[in-house]
Parts: sequence; C-alpha cells; structure tokens
Amino acid sequence: MEAGVMEETAMTEAEASSLPIHVETIAKTVERAWEMALGTSTREEIDLRTAQLIGHLNLVAEECRTLDKEKYPRVWLLLRAVDKHLAEGALPSRRAHAHDAYHFMRDSAIFTSSLLGALTLAREHQ
Repeated sequence: MEAGVMEETAMTEAEASSLPIHVETIAKTVERAWEMALGTSTREEIDLRTAQLIGHLNLVAEECRTLDKEKYPRVWLLLRAVDKHLAEGALPSRRAHAHDAYHFMRDSAIFTSSLLGALTLAREHQ
C-alpha cells in the first residue's frame, strides 16, 4: 500500500523549486496527484500536493526557458499557458471550494507532466 499525502515528507513550493530536476521524483508527484480523488482527498491533501506540483512546475519551466525558441516553439507555447495557469490570482484561495482546488491541482499535474516530457525529449535531442 502506498503512503498517503499526509504520511509523506512535506516539501514546500520553495524547496521543490530550488532542487535540481529529478525526473522520477517529479513524475511520482504527478502520479500521486492523478491518484487522488475529489471525494476522498481532504483540502489539506489537495493543497499540499498542489504546492509540490507548483514547485516542480516552476523548476521545469525555468529549465524549459533555456531551450531555443525557434527549435522548440511548441514548448514556448506551453510555457505561455503555464504562465497563465500560475498567474497571480489563478491559484484558488483557501476560501475556494475544494472542487476548484482539486481541478487546479489536476491542471498543475497535466502542465508539469507535459513540460517534463518536452524537456526530456529536448535533452535527448541535444
């Protein structure tokens, strides 16, 4: 049986953003987000997972920004979408419904997975 969100070592968004990219760790965080269900996850679990994902997303996005815009135009389009997703006010407040927080978390997982995949492919072709 896999450990639940609250049993994991909590890593803040700032801590995750300062780490080197570790593909397996990021992929595992994304996988755990996708395993969460709205009806069985607490708001605290959703918020913790979202913070982890945002930290990873910022880290991967910064690395993707080093890619050549002309060689990887689709990555740059995705980066613009990520910027909108993470824009000030986009993150659901503590007063928002758990439903909104859950879907923001899921979107964060999709963006993280997409950028991580693009970065991995770009690194393989360099």
